[in-house]
Amino acid sequence: MYRLLLIPAISCGLLAGGQALAQSGNSTTSEFDQIVVVGARIPLTLNQIGNATTVITRDQIEQRQARYVTDLLRSVPGFSVSHTGVTGSQTQVRVRGSEANHVLVLIDGVRANDPATGDEFRWEHLTTGNIERIEIVRGPQSALWGSDAIAAVVNVITGDGRGGSNFETYVEGGTNNTLNLGLNGSVQSGKWSFNGGIEHLGTDGSNISRDGDEEDDSDITTASVSARLNATEALTFNVQLRALDAYSQFDPVDFFVTGLPADGDLATETDNIYASIGGTLETRGSKLTHHLNVRYYESDNRNLTDGVQNSSSSSDRTTFAFQSDIDLGDNRLALAVEHEKTSFEQRGEIIFGDPNQNQEMDVSSLVAEYQGLSYERLSWLLSARYDDNSDFDNAVNGRLSLAYTLSDSTKLRGAIGTGQKNPTFTERFGFFPGQFIGNPDLLPERSVSYDLGLDHGFLDGALLLQVTLFKQDLRDEIDGFVFDPVTFTSTAENKDGKSERSGVELGAQWTVNQRFGLNAAYTYTDSTEENFAGEDVKELRRPRHAGSLAANFRSNNNRLQATLTADYGGTRDDIFFPPFPALPEIVTLQSFWLLDLTAQYQLKPAFSIFAKGTNLLDEEYEQVYGYRTLGRAGYVGIRVNFGQ
Repeated sequence: MYRLLLIPAISCGLLAGGQALAQSGNSTTSEFDQIVVVGARIPLTLNQIGNATTVITRDQIEQRQARYVTDLLRSVPGFSVSHTGVTGSQTQVRVRGSEANHVLVLIDGVRANDPATGDEFRWEHLTTGNIERIEIVRGPQSALWGSDAIAAVVNVITGDGRGGSNFETYVEGGTNNTLNLGLNGSVQSGKWSFNGGIEHLGTDGSNISRDGDEEDDSDITTASVSARLNATEALTFNVQLRALDAYSQFDPVDFFVTGLPADGDLATETDNIYASIGGTLETRGSKLTHHLNVRYYESDNRNLTDGVQNSSSSSDRTTFAFQSDIDLGDNRLALAVEHEKTSFEQRGEIIFGDPNQNQEMDVSSLVAEYQGLSYERLSWLLSARYDDNSDFDNAVNGRLSLAYTLSDSTKLRGAIGTGQKNPTFTERFGFFPGQFIGNPDLLPERSVSYDLGLDHGFLDGALLLQVTLFKQDLRDEIDGFVFDPVTFTSTAENKDGKSERSGVELGAQWTVNQRFGLNAAYTYTDSTEENFAGEDVKELRRPRHAGSLAANFRSNNNRLQATLTADYGGTRDDIFFPPFPALPEIVTLQSFWLLDLTAQYQLKPAFSIFAKGTNLLDEEYEQVYGYRTLGRAGYVGIRVNFGQ
């Protein structure tokens, strides 16, 4: 927590007041020409990228009044969100039937997946304060970004102050004593620009388990600061720092009577640091651009029982990256070299066997990408990455992306690529007495994926439609629940055969008029794996059908905005481990609709009020077997905006 206190102290010195910021409009206009950073090693427009891509802007975040990024991801084609309980509990995101640690998350360029928690990103900790933009590129991106990027990359971009001097503060309260408050601001002066923010989100929560009345609370404090210096027309420096302090309670599983979660006083405390410093130099008349960056990630996770720490895990990762962008006329070439060093630490009580350990791994990488942009209608990207890993065989991954513009309103696109996911430290070395023993001989998971899509605009661009067919074959998938009859514990092993994921994604945006817009998304996913008998069976926690509908409204004077959203989660299979000696069994979780309504009204140029109702139908549903989710809830708040 002491690290967080330094950041707002710095940030407050960077903030300045002024007049009100302009309100956002319906975000349903054509975005084919938007610049996307994460879809290629050199930023391109959406029109030039062959993968399915989604961009979420700050305007859309405010329209939904989303406090967690996962509230937005439920409406993204191909995405499925699972909560193991109420607000602040463990949250997993799967894309196109992938595993939860097959999605790479970048925060201001820093790899944010946590090596101390199975390489999964901690989605329950990602609130929307001070986030300006979220870029999502679906399909394998290991050729660009390495391990973890098998199914998608989510790039979170915070404010950098280049939009001018402004200031924002807000406070919100609601169900279960929820309190959300924040302070964001930026200053731009001459060659310098600064941005900073701090947000706190806390709730008394509700009961995670099906029975009992113990409330499981959580709170998150996030602070960030960034600075940019345009030293000359050719030389730019930038620095970003983000820190997080989180606490959440959860219930233990009753292994002896019910096999389900039951009231208990378990909790986790988490601290995260994301830091980056770098520079950009343009030479030879902007024909050659060099980028040098140093990025750092740190996590510290402490597990508590009855308020006393009994175990912990931590990790840190340092990445050195250098890239040169070469202008070849209409075409471009990117060449990059990276070196990454990751450390992992686990601590726990010694009962029998010693869970305490320190592990390290490093990888050196060469990356090349050629961007063929010389044709009037065709754009093609060829990417390759070579990884020299200290612990695994050297790996080569590639991607070919094609985008063909039939007209100003129609684009055909396709992509093929390979992916790799290295085994986690926990899968290889984890030791949990009486439960799990790691397997150091695991092989990386490998995949080949294909995309074929169409983007088309109707009614002079008022109606946009995106259709994508996808298929992925995954080999050497790691099963982390293999029973060892010698030790009577579980371990991890690579599976024989392959897992197959295929389906279709549909997305639509319709700007009916200046006051009203509609958005829709639907995903069909067929995700199977081979069982011990060589038969194809459905993979767990992957709904076959998922979708979203949203209606956006604004008044003639733009002072009133409202959004009604209905998110659908289809039936899905899960696994239930009843008390010994009963065998595990497959259970089916029922489908559900989540209906949310948000509204905001601008009373004065610098002052607005907002309200939100979630799960208005008061659906009782589970996304993980035995773990309750939050019922109907309501929130109200005020926001003060100032700008230059």
